[in-house]
Amino acid sequence: MTIAIGFNTGEGSIIATDSRLTMQLNRRLFVKSDQTQKIFRINDYLFTTAGQYNLKWNNQWLSVKEFLINFVARHPAWQHQALATALQAEMITTNLDDNDFIMAVGRETWLINRNEVSSLSYTAIGTKNAAEKFYPVFFTLNDNLPLPLLAQMLETKLTEFIAKNPQIGKIGGPVQVAYIQYKNA
Repeated sequence: MTIAIGFNTGEGSIIATDSRLTMQLNRRLFVKSDQTQKIFRINDYLFTTAGQYNLKWNNQWLSVKEFLINFVARHPAWQHQALATALQAEMITTNLDDNDFIMAVGRETWLINRNEVSSLSYTAIGTKNAAEKFYPVFFTLNDNLPLPLLAQMLETKLTEFIAKNPQIGKIGGPVQVAYIQYKNA
């Protein structure tokens, strides 16, 4: 599982996530990696997901990144809401139907899962306990700061949060952060 945060400001959008990949074997949780890439930049979009990281699609095994690259390539000129809705429709036909996704583009952050496609100013996905506990920490950030500085501050806050909550074993590893600036028309 994971913790991933997505939010937008007037300057753009930021996604931050942990890098732990866990697997369950005989009802025990094992850390498979603390270096898993969980944020994917594809064209003008940032994506992250919580849940499965491999899927069988068109009779081939793909990573989430490969799936997203293929998905965006097949919908190159779609508007953001249409792309988010198409991702929802496609993911429910795969084993990603229990995943939550965050898609960021410009000044928009989208939450996408089997039940919802919403443009939100803030969203957190992943381990429910971690996402709920991080919510008040998020509001200590000043979203009027320049995007690069805000991204750096979010990385620090999420790193501190993970260190202070070792009981949430499904999150861990170095924090990854990416941002995408809004391009004025």
